[in-house]
Amino acid sequence: MTGSVRRYLPLVLVVLAIISVGKTTVIAAEPLHSPFDQVPEQPSSTGYEQACPLAPHLPADLSTTSYYDDAAHSHIDPARQRAYKQATDILQTAARKVEAMADRYRTTGSEAAAACAASWLEAFAQAGALGGKMAGNQSAYVQGWMLGGFSMAWLKIRTVETLPASARKSVPVWLSDLALKNQSYYADRETKMDGRNNHRYWSGFAVMAAGIAADRRDLFDWGIKSFRIGINQIQPDGTLPLELARRSRALHYHLFAAAPLVTMAELAAANGLDLYAERDEALPRLVKKAISGIEKPEDFAVKAGIPQERIPLQAGTIGWAAPFEHRFPDPALQALLGQLKSRSITYLGGLPPG
Repeated sequence: MTGSVRRYLPLVLVVLAIISVGKTTVIAAEPLHSPFDQVPEQPSSTGYEQACPLAPHLPADLSTTSYYDDAAHSHIDPARQRAYKQATDILQTAARKVEAMADRYRTTGSEAAAACAASWLEAFAQAGALGGKMAGNQSAYVQGWMLGGFSMAWLKIRTVETLPASARKSVPVWLSDLALKNQSYYADRETKMDGRNNHRYWSGFAVMAAGIAADRRDLFDWGIKSFRIGINQIQPDGTLPLELARRSRALHYHLFAAAPLVTMAELAAANGLDLYAERDEALPRLVKKAISGIEKPEDFAVKAGIPQERIPLQAGTIGWAAPFEHRFPDPALQALLGQLKSRSITYLGGLPPG
């Protein structure tokens, strides 16, 4: 474990609590923690700036396809992209709104904002949102992205004592049900590209976050397994071969793959596990390599064999790197993060930990 990680690793209770019951010693697993378990310093009962709107009705089923039209999945077809946005806009919009409520609670202590977020998540749970048929690979990917966002939003507000018991019961069950469904998609895909590339890492993060929400160690552990599928592929130079195969979008997909891996490392750290140190700090190698490509994409162009698309400096590009920079201080990365107007990323539940 590096000194920087050791210094910032959250203090948690021991993972196993030994409980003596008569003459029998029972090993009880410590409840799973999240980076958001600490209550905001200044909780507030002040009202939300507006009456809590009714949650939209989200579909149980989803049918959508990829918007790429080449074998390397590097070229976007505008017509396909429009169809994809039309199919997923209601989900993306709902996720952004509920995450904004959860982040308002985290940043201002507004329990009214947390209550509104809980009411939305409970409505999604009662409707069985995204729990139906996922038609096609892309639909399963979207299910996973939304699961991750909704799970993190719940983790941000679950410490509010005034949340209704109905939400506390239904939301974690819904999230864990979605996690099992999304996990099942990857059951026979370990030899497929999406069973080993960024899609698996995103699903691993989502299932892991849902596992914490529902206190399901089987789901948490599947997230750890997914993380290791990713870092076991990181090369000495910090690259991921399957993401280099994305041709002109190789750099984009290195950044996209790093986001769930870093967030999984943060979720693990809240439970006393140092994933940053594994395989001789493979994840830091990936992050540093990907971040370096934003200003100097030439190396990725050489490795991918084609010039790289321009990477815009926005939340989705590097907002996820904020907790990484806290653990591994880097003036250059800090400067890049300082240029962002926001660090909120929908698929990660809004603002990152830390």
